Amino acid sequence: MSPFCIVLAVLTVAFASGCIALRRKNKAFEGMLCKFMASFGFISVAVVGYSMNPVDTYYFCLVCFALMFGFCGDILLGIKEIAPTFRGKLVPLGLLYFLAGHIFYLCAFIRASSFSLTALVVGLVFGVGAFITIKVLKMKADGKMRVIMSVYYAALAFKAASALNLALSGGQTAYWSAFAGAVLFILSDTCLGLLYFTPVKKKNVFVTAELSTYYAAQILLAMSVALLK
Repeated sequence: MSPFCIVLAVLTVAFASGCIALRRKNKAFEGMLCKFMASFGFISVAVVGYSMNPVDTYYFCLVCFALMFGFCGDILLGIKEIAPTFRGKLVPLGLLYFLAGHIFYLCAFIRASSFSLTALVVGLVFGVGAFITIKVLKMKADGKMRVIMSVYYAALAFKAASALNLALSGGQTAYWSAFAGAVLFILSDTCLGLLYFTPVKKKNVFVTAELSTYYAAQILLAMSVALLK
């Protein structure tokens, strides 16, 4: 991986750390700006990584599209922090943008290896489990949001299982990086769901956990492009 790519990754981590620190201090606007810069950093790492090491154009394009949809999702959820009046519209839109991003990741993993029926079953099980968990925990989500969240969680699990299939078949560091990122995304969005739809008491703890795992996930997924051989 090129030194420039490493520098970009370090800068992205710095902006991500700034976002976490500012969000913990309830500085929503400043935190949102840092979040946007970190999201831009993810895309930069992938673009620079590919330009220095143009191995798999299709994988790069699909991952880049995923990162761009994530960037749009970050914008929508970031606006929610400074304009809570529009929360009811921004949260579902943000989830849909991220869902589109996960589908692009999924396509990248399946194309680089093969379709796995086991991975699909894992996704379906997680989706059903999410639907049941939302009802059991009495999360503040109406019928449509419950369906969106369940489909979203199914996509997360399907993506992670497909990334594992890719890592096991491909064996290279890039694919293990993608798998680690996919798993961290599940942890991040689990924390996010609890933050948005349950009355958590230690909010700062969940904010820190959610953002830390999210940024680590996106950086690892972006770096999978730079690490390809």
